[in-house]
Formats: sequence, C-alpha cells, structure tokens
Amino acid sequence: MARIGTLAGTAVLAAALAAGCSSHSVVTAPASSPTSGTGSGSTGLPRSAQVGDTLELAGNEKGARIAVTVTAVADPATGADAISTPGAGERLVAVQFRLHNIGSAVYSDAPANSATVIDEQGQGFNTSVTTEVTAGPGFPAGVHVAPGDTALGYLAFEVPAGSRLAKAQFTLNSGFADQTGQWALPAATAAPTATATAARTTTVTATATATAGPRTAAAAPRQAVEDYYAAINARDYARAWALGGRNLAPSYGQFVNGFTGTAADTVTVTAVNGDTVSVLLDALQTDGTHHHYAGTYTVRNGIIVAASIH
Repeated sequence: MARIGTLAGTAVLAAALAAGCSSHSVVTAPASSPTSGTGSGSTGLPRSAQVGDTLELAGNEKGARIAVTVTAVADPATGADAISTPGAGERLVAVQFRLHNIGSAVYSDAPANSATVIDEQGQGFNTSVTTEVTAGPGFPAGVHVAPGDTALGYLAFEVPAGSRLAKAQFTLNSGFADQTGQWALPAATAAPTATATAARTTTVTATATATAGPRTAAAAPRQAVEDYYAAINARDYARAWALGGRNLAPSYGQFVNGFTGTAADTVTVTAVNGDTVSVLLDALQTDGTHHHYAGTYTVRNGIIVAASIH
C-alpha cells in the first residue's frame, strides 16, 4: 500500500513514454474479409467489421490471442436495478462481446477495462462498471479463459441521450495491448428523443427513490472510493482495478503488488467537493504496524481517475 502515490506517478510517466514509441494498430477488417465492392465504385478496401463479425487480436503475453466478436447491441438498454439508472440527460447502451481464446496462453483480464464506444463526433465513452442491464448477463470483474474456451457478456456504457454511436472498440490487457479491434455500429441506431429520455428517467428515478432513498450528488464519488477499498480488502483486485486502479498503476501486476504486505485498509472520507474525495487512510500491515496516509481521489462517472495520496 505504501507505493500508492509512487504508482500514480509511474503511470503518468509510462503513458508519456508510450506516447512517443507506440506501435499501436487498429484492426477494422475481419480475417479474409472481401473488399467493399468491385468496379468503378469500389474502394478496394476490406469491409469494415460490423456487429456479428470477429476480429483476431493479439495480447501482450506470449501465446495470447483472442477472437473477439460483437454479438449484439442494445441501444437504448434498460438498467437491471436502481443503481444502474442513467443520470438525467443520459442513456444506457449495452454491447455484448464474445471472447474466444484461440491462443496457447490463459487469458486473464477485466473486460470492463478493455472496451469503449465512440459517437459520430469522435467522443469516446468508457464502460460503466457497476451497471447491469436487462439485455443479458455482464462479465464478472475478472475473467480467466483457458485456450479453446469462450467468455460471453454485456458491457454497459452511459452516454449522452443525444449521441449517435458510430463505433465500438476492444483492446486486450485492459486496454494496454498493441492492437485495438473496431466495429462499426448500425447506422440505424437512433438516439432517443429528449422527451422520451426525460420521461423514462423520471419514471425510473421515482421508483429508485421509493426503494433506496434519494441519492445526493456527493454520494457517487464517495461510494466509488468506498467500493474501491472494499474490493481491495476483499482481495478482489480485478474489481478494484476496474473501479480506478487502472488509472493509478501502469499494469495490473504492479497494481496488485502494491498491496503486498498490507493486511487491511481502513479509509475515512473527510470531505467531498464535486468530484474530489478527501480521505484519511490507515493501512494495517501484515507485521502488525500501521501506515497512515492522507490525500484526495478524483472520481468521474463512478471511476477513480486520479489520486494524490501521501
């Protein structure tokens, strides 16, 4: 736990180095895909992947290769519980991915960290990791897919009600692999009208208030930090990584290693100012000693995006 501040700084440095020497590629055409036409109107380019198509992507580890398929899109999607209700002016979209391990190594990852959707204006949206939808089961926080096996699940995204989505992307190794698969989303997908969105939001919010009580603006950032530490204390590092650990460490392995020697963390939220959560942290070590920290977490859309802990 003592390395939490250092890890955040290392992640920034790693990102800067990667920006200068990246060999990243975007895979848009299925294997053996025919070109987009013949004759005078032909572009001569392979057909872009669409819903139902499979893209083969390489991971960072030796023998890591996954055939990724976008099998279905629910737009708009319906939240399965009160916590999954989109905010005012937002809507849920769910994309179902199938991950087929065609390599020789076990694929272990947190799929929620690997996917994004992009609208027609080029705005990208990460997954809403705590959201569940009625379209079907989601992925667990972490998956472990043996060679030859398959994992299937929905990933949910909270996007502006008026956004028209154009693409879905998936990158192995929680977004750190060198290849990104890209699928064109159906052009027929229409954004719901503002009136329809407002009506649906009002109805669901009223139900949620009756069963769970009103949620304050400060509740979401505070809850994200508390959920993050609950996952750490439960040794559910895949979930903690999905809740923001991915933004605090350069790799999942280094993130987990940062808690070596820590028996339990007790976090006390002292203030919430917008998306900034101030905390005091008591880290009980496995040798019985205590390490104390103070600082802030920055939370956006239910995910920790930055930390300053000393």
